[in-house]
Amino acid sequence: MTRIIMLTVLMAAVVTASAQNVQISPLDHNTGSDDFAPAPTNHGRMLIITSERGGEQQLYSMERTSDGWSEPRKLRGDVNDATHVGSAALSSDGQTMIFAAYEHDVATTGRTDLYMASKRNGSWEQVQNLGGVVNSDAYDSQPTITADGRTLYFVSDRPGGKGGTDIYWSSWTSKGWSVARPVEGVNTASNEMSPVIAADGSTLTFASDRSGGSGGYDIYASTVNNGLATNVKWAGAEINTSADELFYTSIPNSNQAYFTRATANGDYDNFLAVPNPFPSQPVTLVEGTVRDANTKDPLGADLVVTDLSTGKAVAQLRSDDRDGSYFVTLTPGRRYSVTAKRTGYLFHSEQYDVPPNAEGKTIRKDIDLSPLQGGGERLLVFFDYDKAELKSESYPELERVIELMRENAAIKMTFEGHTDDQGAEDYNMDLSKRRAKAVMDYVVNGGIDKGRVHSEGFGESRPLAQGTTDEARAMNRRVEMKVGQ
Repeated sequence: MTRIIMLTVLMAAVVTASAQNVQISPLDHNTGSDDFAPAPTNHGRMLIITSERGGEQQLYSMERTSDGWSEPRKLRGDVNDATHVGSAALSSDGQTMIFAAYEHDVATTGRTDLYMASKRNGSWEQVQNLGGVVNSDAYDSQPTITADGRTLYFVSDRPGGKGGTDIYWSSWTSKGWSVARPVEGVNTASNEMSPVIAADGSTLTFASDRSGGSGGYDIYASTVNNGLATNVKWAGAEINTSADELFYTSIPNSNQAYFTRATANGDYDNFLAVPNPFPSQPVTLVEGTVRDANTKDPLGADLVVTDLSTGKAVAQLRSDDRDGSYFVTLTPGRRYSVTAKRTGYLFHSEQYDVPPNAEGKTIRKDIDLSPLQGGGERLLVFFDYDKAELKSESYPELERVIELMRENAAIKMTFEGHTDDQGAEDYNMDLSKRRAKAVMDYVVNGGIDKGRVHSEGFGESRPLAQGTTDEARAMNRRVEMKVGQ
């Protein structure tokens, strides 16, 4: 039996845990061969699993339906072009995958290496080896990646570790992945396997055959930050049995978890645990469809998540090329903008405030992108009350305006200021003009020729929404950009 994971098959698995009335049930479509490493994406609506059902260890996808999970389908593209492929990790948007492979057609570094692939038109393409800063001459496998795509955890048996297999981590920098280092506080002289980082970016579950468990590989939970794991806990008899348990995966904002367990027949199957005794912290899930504003056709677009307090991009994602769907995970304690961009279109930004103790929720927001020619868009800019000086949270959005105009040298831009209906009409007119001019001045100071930009103010004369509610007035307070030639 070939495996990408080095495991010892133990004896019979217990199917129902009792201590917290956790119900354990097999996932749909397990086989008599190995089925393991369930990796959810698209906010839990799709699973990528590793399976030997076809005689070779390959990656398959399943989609949630009203009748359960769809029949697994082998992933299209180049990811399965290897002797053994498995243990996939996906970005929260489902458009980027890191996976392990033995003897892949793409050049290898060691026995088993980690690779990255991108989803284009439903096919997994552009396979790249993560290189020597992550991979070694030894076994490197079982990746998991944070929702923002910037921290990678994986397993390796390279020299210098504490045990047979240890958990390592690497962070994404401006120069690519950093040199992999062991996660402190989690590795032992035994074997640590199958790390899974939850959507909150801090709850790390893993498996270990260290002493003190139920036998074989047991599940443990911990809190991880900057390469240091603390609060390491045995998951207990609710999950662990005398058999092997691995790949414990929490679904965000849900009471469900998936994991892998060895069966009495000697193979691995995937299971569902409800309620999940080790849920991740609540997160805000944003999802929707990116569309052409005129035709409503779906669009593949790049999405950038920006922390408005620092002005730094914290995640770069993509909507699906075929159906335009996008999925973003926002952790608590920040004020974000989510921006969709595509060549030939104006960008579009939305603001999301996620306070530190925010409850988990899902926000549905479709994004319509206006074609560049003759298009218009509301800008995500911020002013203090009754002021015309731009707040620093506005800078990322205005830098995008500057980039857009540099990339499209033939266009000209008009910035239009608008207010709500509070205050004197003549005062609102003057305030709208000053705010529009502040935006124009920033763009000019960014290097755009002043002959290409113009500003106007319309006060309260062109409301987007009627009424006197806070929501209506917020919509009416705005600065828009309009494209001309």
